[in-house]
Amino acid sequence: MIAPAVTYQQHRACGALVRRMYSWRGYRLSPPRHQLDDPNHVTLGAWLDRELVATLTASRDSGSGLLADALYAQEMSRLRKPAKVICEVTRLAVDLDCHDPELMQSLFKAAYQYARAVFGGTDVVIEVNPRHAGYYRRQLGFTQVGTLRTCPRVEAPAILLHRTLGNLHF
Repeated sequence: MIAPAVTYQQHRACGALVRRMYSWRGYRLSPPRHQLDDPNHVTLGAWLDRELVATLTASRDSGSGLLADALYAQEMSRLRKPAKVICEVTRLAVDLDCHDPELMQSLFKAAYQYARAVFGGTDVVIEVNPRHAGYYRRQLGFTQVGTLRTCPRVEAPAILLHRTLGNLHF
């Protein structure tokens, strides 16, 4: 089941999974910059037999901008247009013990649907480690719009990927 984390315990479980998986990869982790009741952010969790197996946070562009602005300001400004609402996926983590090949697609589909229905999103961006970029292009419909840089939030290489939300077929 994939659903928004709404309780403190659900948010805590999502945060713990992110910390564990980022630590395992050797990434640094900054605390989330949003409040739990911020209407521009949603944390989604994927639960299997009442155990959290994956999570991500989707954010809508607002006056405070998006995390990708720090590293990709020029690329983000090119994506912003009057009729566009940019959303961003961050804090993605999948438990190593979960081997469901459709989990990522289901999690991203839920994030896309939420972004469109609740945020009014038209586009989504994500900063990913370059070693994962091929998967995001092939399986999730992203294209690369930013060059290789080092993301200071996690102290790891990153590239910026983008896709429109008009077509959810993948």
